[in-house]
Amino acid sequence: MVLGLSVKENMSICALEQLSKGMQIQHSEEVVAVEDFIKLFNIKTPTRDQIIGNLSGGNQQKVAIAKGLMTKPKVLILDEPTRGVDVGAKKEIYQLINKFKADGMSIILVSSEMPEVLGMSDRILVMHEGHISGEFMAQDADQEKLLACAVGKNVSEEAA
Repeated sequence: MVLGLSVKENMSICALEQLSKGMQIQHSEEVVAVEDFIKLFNIKTPTRDQIIGNLSGGNQQKVAIAKGLMTKPKVLILDEPTRGVDVGAKKEIYQLINKFKADGMSIILVSSEMPEVLGMSDRILVMHEGHISGEFMAQDADQEKLLACAVGKNVSEEAA
């Protein structure tokens, strides 16, 4: 995020290729795309020209996710998407993630919040010292197994 830029500029900065013809930005297409994401994400801003630094942390986070989606990716990587946001914004972000999953988008969610990992994942990979130390389908995962892998214990050793 560039805190001194507007909501519109922050959202569209990564999608200039999609929003341009030749060397010219198609401003009408940019406005429509930005307005669509503001509505979809329920971003609370008085106008698309509002300086992003004046928005709440939750609304800034929603703009950051929208920014990534403006490029129409097949895979979306979200690193700590709900860190520092209030409960209401977390819920909205989770609903959006679930919508994108339902629409067929692949999402890689990186999170240090155990409830978030357990509640949002289909498959979970746990890392310890830069290596994958465990892999679970969501229905087979629990906090104890994930923590054991996170500290480098082999889960099969735990069962023995």
